[in-house]
Amino acid sequence: MTYRSKTVYLNLDESFTEWLRKELKDQLSNRYKIIHMAEDMGVNPAVLYRFMNSKEVRTPFYDSAFKYLIKK
Repeated sequence: MTYRSKTVYLNLDESFTEWLRKELKDQLSNRYKIIHMAEDMGVNPAVLYRFMNSKEVRTPFYDSAFKYLIKK
């Protein structure tokens, strides 16, 4: 599987986690909810919910989330 390249631009005071959370929140809408995103990402909805609410998640989640954003 090949992915197109994607450049990530972070502000000096912004972490990768903050950037990732912001990008994922931008994808959500009244019709496209966390449960749909979790299914598309291949992660447990509870893990995605925890991440979106600034709780700790494990490294595999970050891999899945970044791959999801690259595909978009």
